[in-house]
Amino acid sequence: MISMKRILTLAIAGLLTACTSQISINDVLPQQELDRTIYLRGDFTLWDAESQYQFAPVGPALYQAQVKFSTPGKVYEFKIADADFSEGYNCGYSDAQPAGQKLTLGQPAIADCNTIYNYFSFTPAIKGTYIVSIDYSDYDKPQVTITKK
Repeated sequence: MISMKRILTLAIAGLLTACTSQISINDVLPQQELDRTIYLRGDFTLWDAESQYQFAPVGPALYQAQVKFSTPGKVYEFKIADADFSEGYNCGYSDAQPAGQKLTLGQPAIADCNTIYNYFSFTPAIKGTYIVSIDYSDYDKPQVTITKK
């Protein structure tokens, strides 16, 4: 005879298995597909939208572009924007960000994608290739991060 405790344990295990099989990574990280191409645009591109600085999707709501900074100690300024610097696609630093426009290696900063003048700045300690990421997991507060490749 099966005890009530064993039946309850099997029922709970069955429910947990059913629940976990219905959750996917997309439920946790919603995908935000952009409806246009965005670029890393800055003093190193003369603020033009150049194909070599086009962002590519690398995960749900995550886009990346690479840039080579060849002068250590130089302050590089840039934005993430579409070809026309359109409203909603013209991302610079957020005035709500305590650190302001200066990006620190590996530290995410909140972007404002409706700004005209708020450029990010980054001063590399060493020359090399860097990856600039923008994460749209929270579309109202996208986060920008710069890392060394």
